[in-house]
Amino acid sequence: MIPEGPSEDAWLDRAGADVRTNIGVKRARWRSTVSEAFSSPVASVRRTYSFLVTTPGKMFAVTIFLSVAIFAAGYSMSASATERQDGLDVLLTETEPLSYSAHDLYTNLSLADTVATSGFVRPGVDSQTTLDRYYAAIDQASVAATQSASGIDPKDPEVAELVTTIQRELPVYTAMVETARTNSRMGNPVGVTYMTNASGLMRGDILPAASKLFQLTGDNVAEQQTRLTTPQWVPLSGLLAAVLFLVAAQWWLWRRTRRRFNRGFLAATAMMVLAILWVGVSNLATWQTGGRGFQEASGPWDSLTNARILAQEAQTTETLALLRRETDAEPTAAFDSMSHAVTSAIDDVEAARAEGVNLDGFSSPATSADRQAADVRAALDDWSGAYDRYLAALSAGDYDTAAYLSTTTSLAPGAEPTTASAAGRLDNALSELIDGARTSMRAYIADGLAATTLVATAVLLLAFLAVVSLWLGIRARLQEYL
Repeated sequence: MIPEGPSEDAWLDRAGADVRTNIGVKRARWRSTVSEAFSSPVASVRRTYSFLVTTPGKMFAVTIFLSVAIFAAGYSMSASATERQDGLDVLLTETEPLSYSAHDLYTNLSLADTVATSGFVRPGVDSQTTLDRYYAAIDQASVAATQSASGIDPKDPEVAELVTTIQRELPVYTAMVETARTNSRMGNPVGVTYMTNASGLMRGDILPAASKLFQLTGDNVAEQQTRLTTPQWVPLSGLLAAVLFLVAAQWWLWRRTRRRFNRGFLAATAMMVLAILWVGVSNLATWQTGGRGFQEASGPWDSLTNARILAQEAQTTETLALLRRETDAEPTAAFDSMSHAVTSAIDDVEAARAEGVNLDGFSSPATSADRQAADVRAALDDWSGAYDRYLAALSAGDYDTAAYLSTTTSLAPGAEPTTASAAGRLDNALSELIDGARTSMRAYIADGLAATTLVATAVLLLAFLAVVSLWLGIRARLQEYL
């Protein structure tokens, strides 16, 4: 039997009386639940507000604000000091040694080319001394290239490309030199051509890559040194702001309590002032030694390195001119450029010494930069006089005399200096000056690092003690309202 119902379908179900009653009950429960959920927080907010508008509440709020400001300033300065200390440590142990490896690579590659070229001036077998110097320079250059490669930053593809170029072309250069020596021992004139091409590869491809690598790593050292020795203005401003807040809070507390000084607040202020003085002295010492001292020592170091490279290139150009039997202006131009660079470098050294910059590597006076600078000037004068005799012999076709002047390093007592002997003395003196300047630069970095010792710990401890002093100082005032 079909139940009775509406004659047509209903579009919407109509709630009956019992359904409406259930909905009303559910709504009442929902309102009750919401009211209970929000009544407690609202009541807490009202009670908190009622407390904060009172004098004890204001004291409590001011102390909370000062505690947060002091701790935030102390933590920020502590983190900044830790970051600076870590950065200076990385500069001293990684960045600067990498730059020196690039410098060592550059100078030894140039020295190897100079020694290899001079061995071809006189036909026959190279002396054992010449071979030892050549192989030692190549070995040191290979080690320096490996050290440079190990310190490559993956984010710096240009440095990686330069090191790759040097490591790829250096075996080609050494193979060409050995081929040239083999032909020279056999008396084949083609050995000179091989040696000329090898020197062209070194001076045209390898040395420019090494020079660029040295420049990039040196710029990286200078950039990090400048950044790590700049005063920490932002963290310092946080400490200064904390002191100003403390002064303002003590003035407000005096107006409220009619007591001019609060020992807890005074102690907190003294501790924050001590933190500022500690950081300020550390920043000044870091800038004075690690920044200003380093920059004043690095200027002569750059000039000396450039002068030494030009001196080696001038000696190579001089030897190649003799091998090719050339009398053009290229050797003279190379010598003049070298002479000017060496003179400028020694002027920089003497100017720095006059300003009190230590370039002795903090060593004994027996190896002072002043004596080494005098040795460089004397060697340059001897080289200039011998070079004039070399040019005269080359122009007159007296190749035996020119070869003697260009290759002889061991002289009899009282004999006139040769270009080779003077160039050797010049290179040794420049090398000592470079080593001393580099040691001084590292000492300045180490002094800057030492100036940051305990700064982070001391500032954080002082900030914590200042917060404790605040609460001890306000405790007595709050007890008056209990």
